[in-house]
Amino acid sequence: MVDNVRRDETRRDETPSPVSFSFGQNWAEFIATRFSDAIVDAAKKRLLDFLELPDLKGKYFLDIGSGSGLHSLAAFRSGADRIVSFDLDPASVATTTKLRDQFGSADRWEVLHGSALDKAFLARIEPADIAYSWGVLHHTGSMWEAVENAAKLAKPDGMFFVALYTTTPKSGYWLETKKRYNAGGELTKRWLEARYLMRHLLLPCAVKLRNPFRILRETRDRGMDYMTDVRDWLGGLPYEDATPQEVLRFGRNKLGMELINIATGEACSEYLFRRLGH
Repeated sequence: MVDNVRRDETRRDETPSPVSFSFGQNWAEFIATRFSDAIVDAAKKRLLDFLELPDLKGKYFLDIGSGSGLHSLAAFRSGADRIVSFDLDPASVATTTKLRDQFGSADRWEVLHGSALDKAFLARIEPADIAYSWGVLHHTGSMWEAVENAAKLAKPDGMFFVALYTTTPKSGYWLETKKRYNAGGELTKRWLEARYLMRHLLLPCAVKLRNPFRILRETRDRGMDYMTDVRDWLGGLPYEDATPQEVLRFGRNKLGMELINIATGEACSEYLFRRLGH
């Protein structure tokens, strides 16, 4: 038991599996081929809307698992006084650094290599006004520990913005699909991607008489790229998930935080907590 959150209630991959997918390489390709000011503007809007803030002026923003660096750049363009980004994947560190060097400022934005599970590393990081981790901590192999570590990086009265996979009846199916994707060669990966597109984009659009290109545009409008997200979803191991109720209990009982905002979804659910205390 972890304060009313049973570990067996989350989908956790307990068996070693081959992992051939690289989050960092996927994000590097996204920045190299899909990056645009429109995508940054969309990410900035989404960030500020969920935080319910007009800008980040005077704020220190900590990006835990920065991936492409897009959201760190969004924070920079939102006026954050200070940004610290870190990631475990060297390719993500390199991509975030590239964005910082091209579009940001080393005076305001620091990029580090480190893990949300490395307490010695985390102890060197100053708690932030906004600790942010979108779609990262469920891939650490120890999700609840990572969530607790990340939440502590929000200073008292600071905010913790986290997105985690949502438990669904198909969680077991997706875990097996992810294992198959990572164990397979390029042909298997492309086939699984094509099958995903057929089942989750083309067929639903045909049934509902919707234009699939509209879905792709809507994805871009949120500062994302559809195929980058598909590969991230199919390849992402380790894999854990949680129901919103589990996350809310953990935030309240274990972390001593109050919920400020929530957006539930079929893939990830987003949570905004405020850290209580002085």
